[in-house]
Amino acid sequence: MKPKLDIKNSNYIVKEDASLNEAMEAITYNHRGCVVVVDKDFLVLGVLSDGDIRRALVKGATMITPVSKVLNTNFVSVRDDARDTLQNPERFFEAHANLNVIPVLGEKNRLADILVRGGPYRE
Repeated sequence: MKPKLDIKNSNYIVKEDASLNEAMEAITYNHRGCVVVVDKDFLVLGVLSDGDIRRALVKGATMITPVSKVLNTNFVSVRDDARDTLQNPERFFEAHANLNVIPVLGEKNRLADILVRGGPYRE
């Protein structure tokens, strides 16, 4: 099994008070088109894609707008006890062709890990 993602130093997540500019920088670095948005306790609040940012800018947001104002709260996730999915993430990604980053949720929706299309899945 691959080591888990170093969540605190990952460019797959941003904190809720990050700006849209900071989110775009993370998306640029991760090459997956989105980030997971967390609060200070790493509870997952939603996801934010480059498309979400583009739509927000068209509606009047600026690059300093906090991501918490435009994040998508209707997102696909996996529970940290979903053994089949965690052991075979490529199947999950085949069934969800439009997704590149999947938050893995633990207790109280705390971010436990992230599945990334094209792996390594559990960086």
